[in-house]
Amino acid sequence: MKLLKKLMVVFVALFMVMSMTSRVMAEGDGSITITPPSGLQSDDETTYTVYKVFDATVNPDDTTKVSYKLCEGDTLTPAMTAAGFSVDSAGNVLFNGTMANTGDTTDAAIAAIAAYVTDADIVATKTATGTTAVTVDGLDYGYYFITTTTGSLVAIDTTNKTAEIKDKNTIPDLDKKITGATSYDEDGKKALAQVGTDVKYEVTITVGKGAVGYVFHDVMDSRLSYNNDVVVDPAASVDNTTTASGDTITVTFKDEWTKANEGKTITITYSAKITADALSDNPAKNTATLDFGEGYKTTETGAEVYNAKFTVTKHDGDGKALTGAGFVIANADGKYYKLVDGVVTWVDSIDEAEEHVSDADGAVAAFTGLANGTYTLIEKTVPEGYNKADDSTFTVDEHDYTAANLEQAATVTNNAGAELPSTGGIGTTIFHVVGAALVLGAGVLLVAKKRVNG
Repeated sequence: MKLLKKLMVVFVALFMVMSMTSRVMAEGDGSITITPPSGLQSDDETTYTVYKVFDATVNPDDTTKVSYKLCEGDTLTPAMTAAGFSVDSAGNVLFNGTMANTGDTTDAAIAAIAAYVTDADIVATKTATGTTAVTVDGLDYGYYFITTTTGSLVAIDTTNKTAEIKDKNTIPDLDKKITGATSYDEDGKKALAQVGTDVKYEVTITVGKGAVGYVFHDVMDSRLSYNNDVVVDPAASVDNTTTASGDTITVTFKDEWTKANEGKTITITYSAKITADALSDNPAKNTATLDFGEGYKTTETGAEVYNAKFTVTKHDGDGKALTGAGFVIANADGKYYKLVDGVVTWVDSIDEAEEHVSDADGAVAAFTGLANGTYTLIEKTVPEGYNKADDSTFTVDEHDYTAANLEQAATVTNNAGAELPSTGGIGTTIFHVVGAALVLGAGVLLVAKKRVNG
């Protein structure tokens, strides 16, 4: 009898040790490492919320064998049952008749779980910065549901013993480019256009996984005037188009549409008029961003619009400032520059052209707001007592946004005195004839005088 009692004591002790071992493995020994989606900005913060759905019992000799139980006080909801979850006579949670397995979970089951868990089931929250992975540790073995602020997709996993998951939501792709202007680069990021003309823009959004919270923002600076002509394709994606504070254009998209159209492209087109004529060193800018998820924003994308100017300085033959000289410019079509209400126009007659006259310092107001092209500088008004300067040409090259190209200048010299005509009519012939006659007359007088004296 004493021997039997001793054996019972040993058996109980062994049982307690085994129970303690199983408990150590089952409680507080699990972890989940979560990697945020690529493409987030370095200072973006992502919050992961971890809910415990079911308890888990793990065989200490074979940790691949896991059985799940309802957490204390829980019962399956009708939605969970409809999604395929059930409980057998031994209290094990089954999914579609077999042991619940995260790899077999359907979208309907995930939706049911999302409705099943409550704030009381939250066991941890963790914040990741940028794309750096975070680990939630100290977890009991269990079946877990994990939400993320990056989008609508969630994760289901089990701590057996550790789990590694990647945030399945993806960052939307946003691109903005110029598709119409006097001249624009192939990538659509820069344009050289005449003041008063329109610039056309196109934005493309590639919808990511788990796409929710999509709001498009476009901001034009004051030197661009929006033509109020935004078009979104497909129109079915749009919730509303407004103008939020600080925006020129704001488009809010439907979560139902974006979530159902992963990988599809949304196209937004619109245009603006260039209202500034001094964009050589400070281009008119237009930027776009897209909000997504809960508080995220894509990297800003934009385009720049330039125009050119040409400046003249007037000197006399001694290099001194000369006032009163008037200039006009003509384009390659033979039409003349005129700036009316901030818009460059080209008129047929030189008399209608805008003339810029040199001041006391010899300075001539710049011809501004020019696009690329070849132009001719013409001195229309010549100061009294000076010769007219020759016409000269200058060229503004496209795709060249340097100051040397966009801010060209010339010094024009007028020499004093009247210029003798060299072609047309009698020209200089009369002077030659008169000079010859005088020389001949002087010779005759000289001969006659010698005869008299002789």
